[in-house]
Amino acid sequence: MKKCFFLIAASFLISYNSFSQGLELGVKGIYNSTWLLNKHIAETSGSQQEYVPSFGYSYGVSGAIYFSDKFGIEMDILYANHSQQYTGTISTIDYNAETKLQMLDVPILLKFQSVAGVYVEAGVLYSILSSAEYYNDIAPLISPYQEDISDKFNKHSFGGVIGAGINLDLFLGMGLTAGVRISGSFSDLEGIDALGLDLSDPINLGAVYGGEYEPTHSLSAGFLLGLNFTIGN
Repeated sequence: MKKCFFLIAASFLISYNSFSQGLELGVKGIYNSTWLLNKHIAETSGSQQEYVPSFGYSYGVSGAIYFSDKFGIEMDILYANHSQQYTGTISTIDYNAETKLQMLDVPILLKFQSVAGVYVEAGVLYSILSSAEYYNDIAPLISPYQEDISDKFNKHSFGGVIGAGINLDLFLGMGLTAGVRISGSFSDLEGIDALGLDLSDPINLGAVYGGEYEPTHSLSAGFLLGLNFTIGN
């Protein structure tokens, strides 16, 4: 992993020295609506398990190389907290549950910007899972109240990112970025359902879901704020 980041950083420096007109360094924070989407959970009959709107956040550092006043490439390294909450009724007992993922997100984005600073961005997302935990409030009947479920999820995933916003000049090369960003995984995260059952376990699939496997995908959308410092034009 260190070699990967070193190679990416070296590529940015070579590109900057060779082709760029400006380099932008900064910090970013994003407050997101977050989802873990699986067809089995969405189509469960009755009120056994239902999605509850959930929220998470991400923050970290960013670097962008601009090859002209309208086009650049940005890479962020973000610590991300991705949550999915559930509610339902099982055996006449109401319950609440939550799955929490902590990930390192590395989006690489193409950025197109107007003279006024309005921009759009699109690119790819590579995510590394650092931890996953499951909680519920009916622990004596179903599963432990808190459980490490890192082994139930894929450690790496790939996805896409789109966004839009505006860059505002402040003073002495400093700037403020405000915008929206939507991201999601293309690859399967695997994972669990609202009751903590492993969605890739053939026994669970056969007993509860008719033996058919369905992938799990992440989705997040939120508001972005950032501060940046520009070197060059």
